[in-house]
Amino acid sequence: MTRLVITGCCGRMGTLLAEEAVKNPSQFTLAGAVEHAGHPQAGKPLPADPRVKVTDNLVSALRGADLVVEFTVPEATLANARAAAAAGVPMVIGTTGFTKSQLDELHRHSRKIPIFWSPNMSIGIVILRRTISSLSKLLFDFGVAEKVKVSISEIHHTKKLDKPSGTAKALAEELLKSTGWLVRDEEIEAKREGEVIGVHSVMFRAPSENLTLMHEATDRRVFAQGALLVAANFRRIWKKPGFYSMDDFVSAVEKSKGKK
Repeated sequence: MTRLVITGCCGRMGTLLAEEAVKNPSQFTLAGAVEHAGHPQAGKPLPADPRVKVTDNLVSALRGADLVVEFTVPEATLANARAAAAAGVPMVIGTTGFTKSQLDELHRHSRKIPIFWSPNMSIGIVILRRTISSLSKLLFDFGVAEKVKVSISEIHHTKKLDKPSGTAKALAEELLKSTGWLVRDEEIEAKREGEVIGVHSVMFRAPSENLTLMHEATDRRVFAQGALLVAANFRRIWKKPGFYSMDDFVSAVEKSKGKK
């Protein structure tokens, strides 16, 4: 049983996290549901679990917690990370849009507590990244990579502030790591349309054929489910302070499956 504190609990992702957590009472219990000071829901029961009252006091909520799950905005995440580090409570973070200096601060807090951060918690994105690596290697193995041009595009809802998305940047990092192909941030096609949850595409253009890898999130709930999958395994995998990623999680799962 993992005692969770969900920050931003009344936001779009926080609401889904709470709903998904209460579906799994054998794995999770809500130790706290936190919103910012002055939020209209503060002091009232959490809709997903009326036994829990929404609070604006994170420090108090952390006293009974094993783990914080955080999908908010960079400034709030950093403030919450300071409190979590002081209390010795690990974090799972899905917030995007961090600057380099903000990520550096998160890394500093990870010297005190384990911090997991991923800009996309979808298992489908994990599979897409692995496929990019395998496909890129094959293009080089067949000797055609020098004739191929690679592009990345993404589409999100109009309320998404960071552009390009953290996931698109992660896909570019995968290309660079796997093959040395460089797609700069300014070269990523980023669109903001309606209520689109998230579409990411990587296209390989050769002289006589094109190959496109695409992932589409059709329900925002997939990100909550991915975060809680990490949360359910967190204490088993990471006992020491450090800064961890989805790659670390996948490697740990693969290693555990290999031992069985």
